[in-house]
Amino acid sequence: MFSFRLFTLFIFSCFLISARAGQPADTLQQNSLLFNGSEYIKPFNPQKGTPMFPTENNRGDVQYYGNWYKNLDLLYDLEDDIVVTKDAQGLLKLKLIKEKLEAFTIDGHLFVKLKLLNARGEFYEQLHKGKRNLMLQWEKKMELDAQEMPVYVLRKTLFVMEGEKVMPLLRADDLLNINPEHFKEVKKTLRTQKLSFKKDPVKASLSIVKFLEDKGW
Repeated sequence: MFSFRLFTLFIFSCFLISARAGQPADTLQQNSLLFNGSEYIKPFNPQKGTPMFPTENNRGDVQYYGNWYKNLDLLYDLEDDIVVTKDAQGLLKLKLIKEKLEAFTIDGHLFVKLKLLNARGEFYEQLHKGKRNLMLQWEKKMELDAQEMPVYVLRKTLFVMEGEKVMPLLRADDLLNINPEHFKEVKKTLRTQKLSFKKDPVKASLSIVKFLEDKGW
């Protein structure tokens, strides 16, 4: 009887190990997958601006190694397209490995990785997901100001994605050409809703994409 119990316990333990092996780890222990990146060291002069994503709240979630880790301290370096978190002790800044990071949120903004420009992928804010996806790429680069001094300048580029088709939205005419068959209806909607791509490209683009989706176009 004793041997049978040992044998049963052994089989049950093997079953648990096998079941857990098929599940991704999702812990915040000291040896967590979250803390296996290299240290982030990037000196910069605050008087010249910051390479970081502009946010009031540096808390967010990350989808990393297939797991979601919640409510973390995060920074998003827009110059190098790198997401940074703190180590287990909260002392060091660690770069998350880009190939293992699929998505993240920061201050309510959802970013997903797409391989549009290079094999490693880049992060885009997902503004709308449907028949067409509206994506926003945030970037910061050093440029010379009026006094010929280098400063960080924020650049934002909108993209509409429909299947494998990717269309940058750089001007109001691009909105009209998302669906050329309904050029007149889109133009009328821009006018009646008093939407200005020049003043607020995100609002105008989001409104038109939703308008087309609602119409089933």
